[in-house]
Amino acid sequence: MSGTNGRPAEAVHNFLGRPGPRRSTRSLADHLNPPRPAPRPAPSPAPRPAPTPPAAPARVSAPPPEAVVGQARASERRVVLDDERPVLTIPAAERGGGTLRFTLAWEQIVTSSGLHRSSDVHLGCFWQTRDRRSGALQSLGELLAAPGFGARQVLRLGARSEQAGEEVLADAAHLDLLRRVVFYAYSQGSRPPDYARLAPHLSIARRAGGTVQLWTGEPPAGARTCALASIHDVGGDLVVRRENEFFEGPARDVALAYGFDDLDWNAEGTVPRPS
Repeated sequence: MSGTNGRPAEAVHNFLGRPGPRRSTRSLADHLNPPRPAPRPAPSPAPRPAPTPPAAPARVSAPPPEAVVGQARASERRVVLDDERPVLTIPAAERGGGTLRFTLAWEQIVTSSGLHRSSDVHLGCFWQTRDRRSGALQSLGELLAAPGFGARQVLRLGARSEQAGEEVLADAAHLDLLRRVVFYAYSQGSRPPDYARLAPHLSIARRAGGTVQLWTGEPPAGARTCALASIHDVGGDLVVRRENEFFEGPARDVALAYGFDDLDWNAEGTVPRPS
C-alpha cells in the first residue's frame, strides 16, 4: 500500500534575528512627553440661522452584497488528493444525514470516425462492518447493496453510463455501521481497461458542498484492477486516503492485499460468493 511520505516542516521565521525598523531620531523622553500644540484662539460665534423644519428622512436601500473575488461557493470547492496530499478528513458533522455519492468517471474514447466506443471499466468496493463482517459491492455478480436490512442499506450501487460514470450511494446517517470501505476499478472482461486513455477518477460529493477528487496514476503494463481509495471511520470522522494501487489480477487480488481475506470467491476470482 502506498505510504504517506513525510513532508518537510515549513520554515519558521526567526523574528528575533530579522532586522528591525529604522531607528527614530526621537528620544525616549520625546515618546513619553510629546510636545503639546499651542492653544488656538476661540473663533467668534457665528449668527444662528433661522430654524428650518426637519426634512423627511430619505429611504436608503441596503447595498447589494459584495462579491468576494477568488472565493468559490461551497458547491464549487474542490479538493484533489494526489501524491503530495493523499489524505483528507471529512468531519463527523457532515454525517448527520443525506447521501454521500462516490462517482467513478472517465474520459470517453472516440474512434477515428467520431463514434464513441464503449469502455469496460467499472466501480466496486469492499466493505467491513464493526463486527468484522465483510462483503463486496459491484455490478458483476449483481452485488448491488449491502450491508443492512431490507431497504435500509448503507451502500447501494447506482446506474452506470459512459457519460455520467458509475456511482456508489452511501447513507451518511448509518455509515457508523462500517469500519472501512475500499473502492476499486475493475473490468468485467478478461482484457484490462485502457487506464492510460480512460484516465478514471473518483469523486466524492460532500454534504457541506464541494467535492473530493482523485485520479489514477500511471498504470503498469497489464494492470487489470486498481484500488482507488479507502475510507476509514476514525472516531466518527471519515478519513479518505488515495490508494492508487494497480494489480494484474482480478478483484480478488485487491481484497487479499487489503485484508479482506475471509471472502469466498468463484474460480476466476471476479465475484465473491454471498456469505
